[in-house]
Amino acid sequence: MLRKYVRQLNPIQENYVAPLDKIQSCLFELTVTPHYQQKGVYNPYYTLDIDVEKDIRPTVGKGEIKFQNVLKGQGKLLKAYGKGKFVFQIVVGDTPTEYFITTPKKPYITGHLGMTSRKSATASSDVNEFLSLYFIKHPNFVDAKTFMIEVSKLGGDTGILASGGMVTYEDLNALLDLDETAERDILIGYHNSKAVIQDLKSRKLTWKVLHWVPQAKPADIRRNNPSDIVIELDDGTYIGYSNKISAGKDKTPKLNTGIWSAYKKLEDTTQLKNIEQMIDKAWNDAAGKIKPKNKNAFQAIRRFSISREAFSEKISQAKFAKLAKEFDKDGLRFFFEDMYYPFRNNLLSSFGKYLKNPINMKYFINTVGMYTYDDPNQTPCPYKLLIGSEKGSKLKEVVSDDSHRQIFFAENSRDFAGINVKYDNKSQSFKAGFVYAPLKLKVTFPLTLRTRAEGGWGGKNLYMTTSGFKIT
Repeated sequence: MLRKYVRQLNPIQENYVAPLDKIQSCLFELTVTPHYQQKGVYNPYYTLDIDVEKDIRPTVGKGEIKFQNVLKGQGKLLKAYGKGKFVFQIVVGDTPTEYFITTPKKPYITGHLGMTSRKSATASSDVNEFLSLYFIKHPNFVDAKTFMIEVSKLGGDTGILASGGMVTYEDLNALLDLDETAERDILIGYHNSKAVIQDLKSRKLTWKVLHWVPQAKPADIRRNNPSDIVIELDDGTYIGYSNKISAGKDKTPKLNTGIWSAYKKLEDTTQLKNIEQMIDKAWNDAAGKIKPKNKNAFQAIRRFSISREAFSEKISQAKFAKLAKEFDKDGLRFFFEDMYYPFRNNLLSSFGKYLKNPINMKYFINTVGMYTYDDPNQTPCPYKLLIGSEKGSKLKEVVSDDSHRQIFFAENSRDFAGINVKYDNKSQSFKAGFVYAPLKLKVTFPLTLRTRAEGGWGGKNLYMTTSGFKIT
């Protein structure tokens, strides 16, 4: 749906063109995999927008026709719809036929057969982020309903860039269709734009290009810069805004990445090895709770070696799916209380204990610092928090003064005193804190480990996130 962006912006942006499917993935969240499961229920069958009676029925005959996503088709390719990478075995009733078809995701794959389609989990924030820019360029606004009617009639480019491609009105309307709270988010976007316009005026700045950055960021701005929208100014510099909808609750710095990925950041091989061993041990301890009386699960989990799996959020999805099927035979739930929860809880418990050592806490905090503050080798993009609401939006400066920077770039582990971690051994989060001795500042933060892989838990590198660090 997004067309290729062919107009060169400026020399510094020559490499600023992300694959268009990354932008499209922000608009549509349909997961296509042979191993798809929702709340522990497997479903490799999909609904397709094709002429089944014309294209398929004459070949396979009577019966209910279903399309099973597979990695490799068996038999004969009946039809290729476009240049598609997704393969569907044609099933009649419950019996696979000797025919398969191929399709791209869009516009043919429309949903999971027999399952309620879910609204995009990110549509609400996508809408208010994008419109925070849109109303800067198109300031005329009456009300949310009028806006939706007006843009539904428009086509072509909106004048806003997203990862190197110009966002079209078709894209905007797709976002609005996915958003369950569209009217609210339109109002938030409008008030956000007013706050940004006022901020630019107060700083005597003039915008040149508006960038929505759900994926790639322009120029050499580091990927982990928290900005959701980036504005290129007429002097060639950049400023950003991180969109929020809850005033007073946001604390920075933050961390949002896989636990293994985070521990690679500072390239300490000892720290990384410790985390790798911790992850594998958390799995093996959970696996050890499976009893021989659960014959299928017991044998399957004993044959499986977690240490041979790569540290990824989804690379083990197929193998996890096979394990889960063996658990199912014994009435056990692999994705819930019989494997995933024990693994996650073991890892949280071990990680909490690990951070009680000042050396390890220092390394963790230093890692957060590297994710939060600008790398001097990257294009500067200072940012503010943009706290949006339906009645009016406010800007909030990010915590970045020297004393707070000092904490996150501390060089001495003795600076971290009174470390405490509280975990109930059953939830996906713990609370931690310490006293930064040189400045006698108390630092507290929650930390969560969870899976966020599409289609269910698919890898041992759990996603690590914190809502922020409170410094008092």
